[in-house]
Amino acid sequence: MRSLFLKIFLYFLLIILLVSSTVIVLTYFRDQEFPPLAQQNFARQAMAEYGRGAIRAFESGEVAELERFSAKLLEKSGIYLILFDHNGRALTSKRVPRRMQYMVKRAIRSGEVVMPMMGARNGLASAVRSPSGKSYFVAIRLPERPPPRQLLKGMTRGFLGWQLLILLTVTALVCYVLARSLTSPIGRLRQATRKFAAGDLSTRIGNQIKGKNELSGLAHDFDEMAGKIEASVDSQKRLLRDISHELRSPLARLGIALELARQQGNPEAQNKALVRIELEAERMNMMIGQLLNLTRLESGARDLSFQKFDLGDLLENLVADANYEAEIRQCKVVYNKAPERAIYFGSRDLLAQALENIIRNAVKYTATGSIVAVDLAVNTENLTIQVTDQGSGVPDEALAKLFEPFYRVADARDRQSGGTGIGLAIAERAVKLHGGTVSARNRTEGGLLVEIVLPINK
Repeated sequence: MRSLFLKIFLYFLLIILLVSSTVIVLTYFRDQEFPPLAQQNFARQAMAEYGRGAIRAFESGEVAELERFSAKLLEKSGIYLILFDHNGRALTSKRVPRRMQYMVKRAIRSGEVVMPMMGARNGLASAVRSPSGKSYFVAIRLPERPPPRQLLKGMTRGFLGWQLLILLTVTALVCYVLARSLTSPIGRLRQATRKFAAGDLSTRIGNQIKGKNELSGLAHDFDEMAGKIEASVDSQKRLLRDISHELRSPLARLGIALELARQQGNPEAQNKALVRIELEAERMNMMIGQLLNLTRLESGARDLSFQKFDLGDLLENLVADANYEAEIRQCKVVYNKAPERAIYFGSRDLLAQALENIIRNAVKYTATGSIVAVDLAVNTENLTIQVTDQGSGVPDEALAKLFEPFYRVADARDRQSGGTGIGLAIAERAVKLHGGTVSARNRTEGGLLVEIVLPINK
């Protein structure tokens, strides 16, 4: 059952149908036990029984004994009884309710038992003969509500007997199952939330809640949220660890350069030390700037300004700039532009930085005197950019790590060239913010191919 709303609705509907059906069945059997045609005979027998007892009390002790009998009957069963003589005069010293007097007059006139359907809502009246042959009239008033002492006794027999207890038991069991099915998943979610809040970021709950309703969906949403938070926290921890590691080397070199700069009488050593201090300061400043940029991208960079621009023109400008750097290594960057225009909706500055990092990385590691190719292809769904160098490539096990912060394939070479290992990570985050993907693979003919796929926004 997919919908929790439908599940709750059908449970309550089942309970209502169960109670209604049971009441109908029990009412039917009650009517079979006490059919309407038998009510008068039943009433006559009851009135005769009560009447004979009242007459015996009156004839044995007159009014005082009769009132004691009536008081005991009222205390025991809640039935109020008054005995009348054959003329309809009440044989009691107490006030006679007008309704009971009216019932007796009706009984005198009709000669039948006055029942509720004949005008008395909660009373009966009938003629009764004593063993000596005298005629009397008995009127009784039934209790509006059963006395407290009789309530429990009445619930254990007849319609309010074991059938009702069974009905209540079954209803309670159904409600219990319903309550458990609703509250148990919520309880497990609360426990998982408390464990997660206590620092156990590996907490997951989706496999503990079965079904395909709103609660199971909430559990899977919780797992997805927990996974993203855990990944984010792990990324921050890894970033802090990498930053502390990366800063040790330039700080150590700065310390050595400062010691050299303090040496007196060696101007050449002092100049070299100052140049080293300046270089390391610039590297640290560049690293801090890239780290701030990477942190902004990993947080989602919600303040990005998107606009339409020609991606082909952007690549032409980046290739022209990269050629200046490539000339130092006798290399060349070639742009193979297939479409005349490649209009894209995104952040021009952010994509420019990402593409520049990838192209400059290719120029840095391509073979001396070789060519770096930049290709752009467009179809109905995507824009695809490929940057190919003619270097030595990277080990296959390192391909998946190229876009991680501070990862270097050739650590010593990167340090010598001033690389920080953050450029490709920035490029990967920037492409992801545009809904795209970036990947790297080794070419069979040698070199590395980096491919960026950007979805076309329609």
